[in-house]
Amino acid sequence: MEHSATKAAPTGEYDVAIVGAGPVGLMTANLLGLAGLRVVLFERNSGLVGLPRAIVYDAETLRLFVQVGLFDEIAPGLVRNPHVRHVNARSRALMAAQFQHSLYGHSPLGTFYQPEFEKVLLKGLSRFGSVGVAFEHAVGRLEQNERGVTMTISTPGGERKARAAYVVACDGGTSGVRERLGINLKGSTFAERWLVVDAVVRDHNVRGITFTCDPLRPAVELPAVGDRVRWEFMQLPGESEDELKSDVAVRALVRRKAGIGAFEIERKAVYTFHARVADRWRVGRVFLAGDAAHLMPPFAGQGMNGGMKDALNLSWKLAAVLTGQASEDILDTYQIERAPVVTRMVELSRRLGSVIMPTSPTVAAARDALFACLNLSGRFRAFIGRGGIIPPPAIHRSALTASGKDALIGQMAPQPAVRSSQGEAQLDRFLACHQWLALGFGADPASMLSSRDLAILDALGARFVCLNGLGSAKSQRTLALQCNDSRFIAWAEKHRVGGLLIRPDRFIAARLNASADLAVLNSFAVAPAAAQSRAA
Repeated sequence: MEHSATKAAPTGEYDVAIVGAGPVGLMTANLLGLAGLRVVLFERNSGLVGLPRAIVYDAETLRLFVQVGLFDEIAPGLVRNPHVRHVNARSRALMAAQFQHSLYGHSPLGTFYQPEFEKVLLKGLSRFGSVGVAFEHAVGRLEQNERGVTMTISTPGGERKARAAYVVACDGGTSGVRERLGINLKGSTFAERWLVVDAVVRDHNVRGITFTCDPLRPAVELPAVGDRVRWEFMQLPGESEDELKSDVAVRALVRRKAGIGAFEIERKAVYTFHARVADRWRVGRVFLAGDAAHLMPPFAGQGMNGGMKDALNLSWKLAAVLTGQASEDILDTYQIERAPVVTRMVELSRRLGSVIMPTSPTVAAARDALFACLNLSGRFRAFIGRGGIIPPPAIHRSALTASGKDALIGQMAPQPAVRSSQGEAQLDRFLACHQWLALGFGADPASMLSSRDLAILDALGARFVCLNGLGSAKSQRTLALQCNDSRFIAWAEKHRVGGLLIRPDRFIAARLNASADLAVLNSFAVAPAAAQSRAA
């Protein structure tokens, strides 16, 4: 276990209490700290766990690290854009993908070392005087009313009480908070179990992610940071966990899989994979996030990344409510927007598992024949090759997205490289965390909004940006930037982008429309009055 100095939790009541100091809880605390909220993070262990559990990132997670100002700290520890292959027992490719730079400004897939991520996130909390971290504090009973939640906390010094306006439970797949709230997980558990081995291998040549779909022993190989490699091996019928985890068995498996005999075992564990989603993500003022809300097989690499998406979706809404910028009803959109997306991702992970895990030679032969036929199609190979099997980032429609059939709404906004008088940078570098963006392409976005919506966005501290055009003389709000990013320009022209309203989580809420008030801003109509009150 990785121990870290405990920052004393601030005294008094909190705006938000977070339960669990894994990556999702730590990211949530950073997001809320950047909003200036009074936050406490309770963790029952004596420090960070320090084990490399999650290993795959996606572009959304990297973009989120930029938002919280910590990307430069994690960048040296990323393995970017490894090729991904699914091969059969004869090493023939069933699927192969070579991920390239994405529309979102970052490597769309790669590996990392979780303990380093967590250290960076914990260190990031030291930036905020209003955020406290309390290790060896286990949250027990929860009692809530219309004003807040009272928690009973077990500490080394005895039992104490703490109170917060809202609680976010990021306490993992065995969440005690979820159990106490009586929330059920719906779905299934895989019958198969897997041995996960993290090892240090000097000067290894593992460069890509390989899923070996061999009915004799399905396996996975991933490169990690520096000299680290992860292997995963399916436990076969008749094998005991103790036998499979023995050093002798581990070394024999790695030698057969990778031809490597000399390595240091850093971690080994046997896991059962789950495909389950909570039926409720909120009970009153208590929310679930990360593995507390959903458990998915690892085959799509979305376990931790899904939790990071939860953290961002919920945090900016909590910040808006707690600072008086929005009505509390926006919190109802959290499960509405995230749960259907998570459910689809769980199902995708299950389907990918069905490709990898067959141990019947007959089933495996049928699978191989099917993929041999599919690979005759250039369109199929191109679709898989660009990573199309993982759908683009999206949220389900809610009151915070425009209605209608516009396919652009609810999609993540691309992030182009742009140029200002100071040089070139990614668009997100011009935005603060939790900041709305009114984006115009070739025109001033301020000219595409009603007077009401302009007042609301001004009160929200929104950023107005015009790409490849000048802000109108009437508007002093708008920052003019040049964009020569050919992929973004092609995307904007394809979707006939004139002006977009982009939420703090970087998802597209609506197209700008000067002729009518935007319904997605109705819940933020209180923002101008709140801003005037703060100014007074």
